[in-house]
Amino acid sequence: MAEFLKAFRREASGTWICVAPTTFEGPNGRMQVTPGTAFEPGSTFMGADLAKWLDEQLAKLGRRTSH
Repeated sequence: MAEFLKAFRREASGTWICVAPTTFEGPNGRMQVTPGTAFEPGSTFMGADLAKWLDEQLAKLGRRTSH
């Protein structure tokens, strides 16, 4: 599993919540995220829909998301 995904928990609603400090290369460059930060589907962070991007990263690993 991509190490940075371990820093997030995906809720049934599709929202991703950061549970550990992490730094990673996101869709628009390097990102630093602190625990408690939540990414709801359709919202943007640094110009990207991070919830959608995290779902895509999970899918690349062959893991399903529940929608």
